[in-house]
Amino acid sequence: MKQSSRRDFLSIGAKLFLGGLAVTGLYMAVHIFPRPPKKVLVKGEELKNKNLYVAKDFFLVKQEGSWLALWRRCPHLGCQVNYDPRQEIFICPCHQSRFTKSGQYIAGPAKKDLEVLAVSQKQGGLIVELPG
Repeated sequence: MKQSSRRDFLSIGAKLFLGGLAVTGLYMAVHIFPRPPKKVLVKGEELKNKNLYVAKDFFLVKQEGSWLALWRRCPHLGCQVNYDPRQEIFICPCHQSRFTKSGQYIAGPAKKDLEVLAVSQKQGGLIVELPG
């Protein structure tokens, strides 16, 4: 059996320290530093003759000639909110939080409004900015 020297011990310790430093840096890059917003184009043809447009991550609601973009994530626990056409409200299927068509909180455990997203007009449609 080979006996470890002080040099071997320090070499292993330095490698472990540098490995831990690399893992910490990677964690910070992924979870802490903000990511740029994701931009989604909604073509004008998809919005013709509609007052509500449902996408995977957001809703577009027509209000007084302009479009309001709402994130489909419930502020309570992040479940995907759905639209109920009979009641004309948004409902979270997980815990039944309810929101108006303008995203305002009505009832349930959420206690906050749906997040309003930035929308900009572009030739041929709208650009919606989703959080990164």
